[in-house]
Amino acid sequence: MSHVTRLFALCALFAAVVAPATAQDAFPSRGIRLIVGFPPGGGVDAVARLFADKMTGILGQPVIVVNQGGAAGGLAAKKVSSEDPDGYTVLVNSNSMVIYSLMNPKAGLAVERDLYAIASAAPQAIVLAAAPNVKANNLKELVELAKTRPLNYGTPGSGSIPHLVIEQLLTTLPGVQMQNVPFQGAAPALTAAMANQIDLASVTLPPAAPMIQAGKLKGIAVTSVTRSAALPDVPTATESGFPAITATAWSGFFVPPKTPKPVVDRLEAAILKAAAMPDIKDKLVALGFEPTAQTGAQFRSDLSTEIKTWNTVLEKANLIQQ
Repeated sequence: MSHVTRLFALCALFAAVVAPATAQDAFPSRGIRLIVGFPPGGGVDAVARLFADKMTGILGQPVIVVNQGGAAGGLAAKKVSSEDPDGYTVLVNSNSMVIYSLMNPKAGLAVERDLYAIASAAPQAIVLAAAPNVKANNLKELVELAKTRPLNYGTPGSGSIPHLVIEQLLTTLPGVQMQNVPFQGAAPALTAAMANQIDLASVTLPPAAPMIQAGKLKGIAVTSVTRSAALPDVPTATESGFPAITATAWSGFFVPPKTPKPVVDRLEAAILKAAAMPDIKDKLVALGFEPTAQTGAQFRSDLSTEIKTWNTVLEKANLIQQ
């Protein structure tokens, strides 16, 4: 073997050894898609768009939002779970997806098996917003009205956190008549309530806040522990005499299983860096979010606990599909 041939062979061997690490270290080398489990206009969508803008600068590649609503975030979850585990497709979803998977075992989605959680950010309260013609101005009056006639309430989908909040309420109130009307997201549910097509919308707070602030809908109650800075005049459910109704919805970032750890770490770092930016925090507060974030390790731990908790709630309410 000549000196030149030997040199080429050594170069080829070196390239084969270092190529995978180099490609991984170079992540990202092209644009990243954030697949949002709900239509435009909802709370998760708002978070995804804020973070996509900041992550573009942090990662040096375009980060774009793609909406795929349906099945309380379940359709988008299934899509992302089957994508290549290369970090270029990231799911942004809420715990509504978790509840949907527990309610519908035949849907074939197991969140901890089919997705890998990398961070969460911007938890949001649920708000109950009544249509203009509903003769109730607070939660007690709404409950009394629901004893006299059936009320239709819109949600971002069966199995969503806003749906379960009402179901929790119903399990404590015999004689109350309320029927879930599932929509593909918060925005269409709010539109239907403003048009008096349904009596009530149970949705995450950020997309509802402008309608309530403008007097287009009545703010009945929020499900957070304290009142929202965006809606300071709307009492909590606890203040209204219903302490069992406390819940928030997170915005979680997920990738397909087997995504390489260096890629996961790069994405997690970008999300946490974006969450810590003062202007992002200010915008989140103004929209009605809590400006906090969780590392992947903490999020995965809390997710496991939450899955057990919601499964118990669903079993008690007899909501698991057989």
